[in-house]
Amino acid sequence: MNNQHEWPPVPGDFDVNDSSHSVAICTLGKRIEILGKYAIAGSCKTENIGIERVIINVISNPNIRFLILTGPEVPGHLTGRTLRALFHNGVDPDTRKIINAEGAIPYIENVPLEGIQRFREQIELVDMINILDSTVIQEKAALLAEDNPGPYPKEAIWIEFKAASRKTRQASVSANIIMLPEYGVLLEHTSSLVTKQEAHATISDHPSPITIEVRSSDTGTLLVVKEE
Repeated sequence: MNNQHEWPPVPGDFDVNDSSHSVAICTLGKRIEILGKYAIAGSCKTENIGIERVIINVISNPNIRFLILTGPEVPGHLTGRTLRALFHNGVDPDTRKIINAEGAIPYIENVPLEGIQRFREQIELVDMINILDSTVIQEKAALLAEDNPGPYPKEAIWIEFKAASRKTRQASVSANIIMLPEYGVLLEHTSSLVTKQEAHATISDHPSPITIEVRSSDTGTLLVVKEE
C-alpha cells in the first residue's frame, strides 16, 4: 500500500470526471455515457477480478461515499447481484467466496479483508440494476451528492493490484445457471435444458449432452459449453 499513486490506481473501462465528487457509478455490462458530475463511471463485467478493480478504485478515494449500481446485469456472471451480495454479506474469510453470491466464480482473492471491509463501510450502495437511461442515472447522482456526508474519515487505502498467478479457480456446475436474468432464462444443470424459471416453459425440447466449464482470466470469465 502506497499513498503516492495517482488516482485511480487500477485501469479499466471507465471515465474519471471529478475525483472530489462523492458518487461513483458502475454500469455493469454496458458502457453508458453519463452527463453531469461524478467521480468515476464505467462498466464491470466479471464477478471476481472486475469487482476487485471496483473495490480498489473506491477505497483509494475517501471522497467517494455512494456507489450507483446500474446498467444491464451480466448473464452468467451476475456481476451486479454479486457486488450487491458483497456489500451486504462480505466474504468468507477462509475461502474468500462472497457470501450468498449468485455469480459463477464469486471470489475476492486479490484484495485484503481489511480492504473489503473498508469498501463496505465507506460507500452506500444504490441499487439501480437494469436501468440504462443516462438521464435517470444522472439525476440520481445529483440527488445523492446533495446528501454527501463528507469524505470518509480514514486515509485512502492503496493496493497494488496483481491477479493471482496460480492455477485459475474452476467452478463446478452444481446448480442452475441464470443466463438471461431479465427474462428469467436459465440452464438446468441436471438436464442441460435451457428453460425459463416458470415451470414447464422449455425453450429447447431436444438438448444434446453437454459439459459446462467456467474459465476465469485477467480479461474476464468465460462460460464454455461443449457438446459431447
